[in-house]
Amino acid sequence: MMFGVEIYALAMVFCIFYVAGCVKGVLGFGLPLITMSLLPFVIPVELAIVLSALVQPATNIGQLISTGGAKKALQSTWPVLLALVPSVAIGAWFLKELEGNSHLFILGLTLTGFSIYSISGFAVVISKNRQNFAGSLTGLVAGLVGVLTSINGMFFIMYLVGIGADRKAFRAAIALLFIVSGLLINSGFWFAGLLDQNSIIIGMLVLIPCFIGMWSGNLIGNRIPNDVFRKMILYALLVIGGVFIYRGL
Repeated sequence: MMFGVEIYALAMVFCIFYVAGCVKGVLGFGLPLITMSLLPFVIPVELAIVLSALVQPATNIGQLISTGGAKKALQSTWPVLLALVPSVAIGAWFLKELEGNSHLFILGLTLTGFSIYSISGFAVVISKNRQNFAGSLTGLVAGLVGVLTSINGMFFIMYLVGIGADRKAFRAAIALLFIVSGLLINSGFWFAGLLDQNSIIIGMLVLIPCFIGMWSGNLIGNRIPNDVFRKMILYALLVIGGVFIYRGL
């Protein structure tokens, strides 16, 4: 055993973060979706949530810097960022009260919801005068779900698509949202007693296969159609989400 985890399980965790990095390298998103789809099969779901949240901010810093649009991203996302603070606090309280397989059930619902939303191609349109309200609502939901599952990207994507963010603005804003929400969520985990020295060490170590995977994914993305790869991932997530819902009942 190493850092409180069996050696074989730790090896699987490294492989899973490499695969998740590949997916992010190809699609530009999806790292926590992949980690949270696979990690609960080899480690406790609580540890899976913590590790996914620890890695999330670090993997988006480079994306935010490369876009050079941090200031513009802040201007379009400040309602979301403000609402994240109280919602993460509420989520951390709920996290301490969860028992049994509730984590798996909530995780399954989130995975299937994201998959169905993405496959359907449905898009919300947010008018200028409703942007602040929509942003606040997005932050409240994303913070709560993010603490319970570490998966909140669907809500950020819906908001940014709804306000009509262009490609560059989208990449900057989504990176900023993931960084801030990741830092807040990790604070919530510390409050809930889930964040300890072992999980922090593992979280830093898995960044290595994760970044290697992202580099590999960038190479793979030049060889296969992104749309085909994206649909394969989404249908796989839909099936896995169904499995988690069944296990959580």
